[in-house]
Amino acid sequence: MHAKTSTTACFIFLLLMIPAWGQDPRKEEREADKYYQKWMDQDVLYIITDEEREIFQELSTADEKDQFIEQFWQRRDTDLTTAINEYKEEHYRRLAFVNQKYGSGIPGWKTDRGRTYIMYGPADEIEYYAGGSYLRKPWEGGGRTATYPFEIWYYNYLPGVGGDIELEFVDRSFSGEFKLAMYPWEKDMLLHVDGLGETNAERFGLANRAQRPGLHPGNLNNLSFMKKYMGARNKDLPFERQLQYFRLQKPPQIKQKELQKIVDTRVTYDVLPLSVYVHHVWVGDHNALVPITLEICNSELTYVSRGDIFKARVGIYGRITSMRGKLITEFEETLASEYKARYIEAGRTQKSVFQKIAPLQPGRYKIELVVKDLSSSNVGTFYQGIHIPALKTDSLTTSPLVLADRLQPLDDFPDTPTSFVLGAVRVVPNVSGRFKPDDELGVYLQVHNAGIDSSTSLPEVDIEYAIRRGNEVISRVTDTSGSSIEYVSDERLVLVRKMKIESLKAGRYQVVVTVSDSLTGQKTQNKASFEIVG
Repeated sequence: MHAKTSTTACFIFLLLMIPAWGQDPRKEEREADKYYQKWMDQDVLYIITDEEREIFQELSTADEKDQFIEQFWQRRDTDLTTAINEYKEEHYRRLAFVNQKYGSGIPGWKTDRGRTYIMYGPADEIEYYAGGSYLRKPWEGGGRTATYPFEIWYYNYLPGVGGDIELEFVDRSFSGEFKLAMYPWEKDMLLHVDGLGETNAERFGLANRAQRPGLHPGNLNNLSFMKKYMGARNKDLPFERQLQYFRLQKPPQIKQKELQKIVDTRVTYDVLPLSVYVHHVWVGDHNALVPITLEICNSELTYVSRGDIFKARVGIYGRITSMRGKLITEFEETLASEYKARYIEAGRTQKSVFQKIAPLQPGRYKIELVVKDLSSSNVGTFYQGIHIPALKTDSLTTSPLVLADRLQPLDDFPDTPTSFVLGAVRVVPNVSGRFKPDDELGVYLQVHNAGIDSSTSLPEVDIEYAIRRGNEVISRVTDTSGSSIEYVSDERLVLVRKMKIESLKAGRYQVVVTVSDSLTGQKTQNKASFEIVG
């Protein structure tokens, strides 16, 4: 009896002790990690700056992270004389509102409308359209068509973006998820239906659908004509819409003193070889879009087998700074490449290409890239200074000549802008400058300050495409009809040309493009080198 009582007492004692012994500090750490990750990837995803994100990721203790979060909100407090933080209260109100209002199979904060509302607050005015029959506004060309459901949000002014902002969100899937539209015709359900949904100019024979900007590959896209006969506005032009889109992605400006930047130690790695190509196109006198294209040979990557799929993943970090070291922009992406087992050997002979387009003003900058194979931990780096000159406004001039692997005028516009898109053309640069004889050599060039005939709203230019080897001209084609002009506006001509090179022997060559303007009497020339390999 006594022995039984003693055993019971010991058992009870052990039960009482189990909760204390069973505390798992790792579980608490995992819960804390989830909280901090959610705070960064959801709560403040759209308002945290790249610099703040980098610093937060470097913090190791909960106390440091809690202090950072407290200071994060303090820097944004709009009224330090009150007990509450009005900015923080308003931010979480917006989060709750968009999750309730804009959820559509995905949380509201992940949608384009949710993101816009979180970053910029309620629009000054919103127009709602349920879809169906729609009478276009004068600057859309007039005429009746049928549309997907869409909304137009008007903002009088947004800091860092500009004034007179007009954003269209279109529900092309009828799912309730309205996506930010790059182009005003994305809402048109009859866009590719001949004879229906005509604009006024098309209906009266003053224009045809092929003259709408970018709708059909190979056709002349004359925005001067559209302004004259359709009333199109400058802010509707593809490059203006694209520039606005990139500005909208930036976190709102912080008016308080920024965090002190971390001083980086530059270490150069070449274990993971990579090639990078940087060029620019001007968007007005004071802005440019700078595509940064990175290429990695798949043979350098580590593919991991997951059943019947072989997959490689590469982490990419990049930043652009001024020559004095001021951070202009930074980005972080993951590039994935995967093949089924039966295609993996062929896949290893291919290349993976990534592009980031950064809006910059004319000036001198430094680009720094770090690329890491997430399976092997091999690292490659790239550092380069770039100079974006100011656009000359008093003479015929061109942007850099881009030699491309693929050129595709967009005849079916995406819901949101993607990489490799410049205006209304998808341009995938050939990063290495090496082509095979059976490749098509794509040429992309923008021409500025060309004369426009007031009677036709068209330019009068002759365009010569020549391939040279040394001083010898191997081939020459002259375009006098404008067939290679993909886009026309008062600001620019966009030239798109695909050239056959099957007759070229191995060696180095140059493409030389000469543009002669008969209206202004001016001529300009640009060139780029390439190599033919076996």
